Amino acid sequence: MLYGYDYTSGIRQFEGYGYVPSGSTGVCIQQVFGASSAATTAQLRVYSGSLTYYRSPVLSANIYDRWFRVNVIHDANANNVKVYIDGELKFNGGDNGDGTHYFKFGVYVQNDPSGYMESRWKDIKICRK
Repeated sequence: MLYGYDYTSGIRQFEGYGYVPSGSTGVCIQQVFGASSAATTAQLRVYSGSLTYYRSPVLSANIYDRWFRVNVIHDANANNVKVYIDGELKFNGGDNGDGTHYFKFGVYVQNDPSGYMESRWKDIKICRK
């Protein structure tokens, strides 16, 4: 978690490069925390080598064992989340409501987890627009 970057309004962007070794499944690797109708506004999860937005849709198949660029743009005023993977828009939809939001990245257990879980990150940037 990055401290001091929480927000309740405006547009924020998370950018970085993620890497998930094969064998990690049932994990959340990045999220926008905080919402009125759920604990999170957005989650990027890995299931059987596919990167998903929550459980669906699939954002990118065959994500294991390679670096991939992640951009998550959250417009808290418009209640909108956009997810870009390797420069391609993969998700554009509503968030889960108002709240105090912040970005998290790492490994967080979800449904049907594997015994081995890992994600790596580099070149993390948080932007305010």
